[in-house]
Amino acid sequence: MIPADLGLPERAGILVDTNLLVLLIVGAVNPDRIATFKRTSAYTKADYNLLSRCLANFKPIYTVAHVLAEVSDLIDLPGPERREARRVLKETISLLREPFIPSARAAEDQVYAALGLVDAAIGTVARAHDCYVLTDDLELYHRLAHDNVSVINFTHLRERAWEL
Repeated sequence: MIPADLGLPERAGILVDTNLLVLLIVGAVNPDRIATFKRTSAYTKADYNLLSRCLANFKPIYTVAHVLAEVSDLIDLPGPERREARRVLKETISLLREPFIPSARAAEDQVYAALGLVDAAIGTVARAHDCYVLTDDLELYHRLAHDNVSVINFTHLRERAWEL
């Protein structure tokens, strides 16, 4: 669906924020679980499908260790689905590009004081690799947009999908 449908300029990939990576993992494990799992209940199967289609248009897909640590903690599905979620996360990690960003360097980013370490690491990597950031975190979206980082609000994509 993007970048062509949104008319976005070419960038060197995309970095996906924590909540959307959690949606991606949970949806891959069991799309029916999305609506009932505490971490993804704000999303739908259609959101998962939209996210999957969106990410198929970007190479590479970036992440940072800070995001992956959060995702690992947040995919605490019950029972056997937890093992499957960890397997899917491990497989997904092997497909992602993960630039090394020391926490001390991320803490120097202008985003750190307002939004914390994870968001600062996201901003630092996005600037360094001139990539998009895909997030549904409104504060992060506004801050990165204010700082001239190419950022896409997933809520805007959801609204656009309704129009199509």
